[in-house]
Amino acid sequence: MNPALLQLPAAFGLAGASGLNATLPLFLTSLLARLGYVHLAGPFTALQSDIAFYGLLVLAVVEIAADKIPVVDSAFHAVMLPLAAASGAILFAIQAGTIRGADPGLVIILSLLAGAVIAGGVHATRATARPVTNLALLGPVVSTVEDVTAGVLTLAAFLLPVAVPILLLTAALGIYLLVGRFRKARRAPASVRQP
Repeated sequence: MNPALLQLPAAFGLAGASGLNATLPLFLTSLLARLGYVHLAGPFTALQSDIAFYGLLVLAVVEIAADKIPVVDSAFHAVMLPLAAASGAILFAIQAGTIRGADPGLVIILSLLAGAVIAGGVHATRATARPVTNLALLGPVVSTVEDVTAGVLTLAAFLLPVAVPILLLTAALGIYLLVGRFRKARRAPASVRQP
């Protein structure tokens, strides 16, 4: 299989991971680049610097911790939306930037826009759903699942890109089944109450 065919799904996976956790995918990219598993092209080589690496580590820890506190997470999501969009834009551009058949400037601009829209959309969706999960006292659990998903998608996108479409389809199916189960559970008590 042509590895170039896997770059686009991997780019979408990275942008989606950024929507779930804005800083963890960037930190993992920095770590993988520093370990030599990922080779970044300019201007993205800046992610390999000590300042970027340790700064992203601190930001990732802060984001993960703040996301586990139900009172703080909703406000934190509003603040993190621009960072999630920027993170998705950067990671999408890193992964899709190897396309050589088009003007490189156009590819970078389109990649940045696509990544920002995907990450921003995922982040806005999770920020909208979080108050509901917090009311059900599931905020920290959902946050942990988001963090793990973001980490797995990031690692898979760089190290095993063929797995990204499978992971995305599995996640979509899981969400579909959970929503269906939730709707069914909400309808069941209503039908019991009616004579």
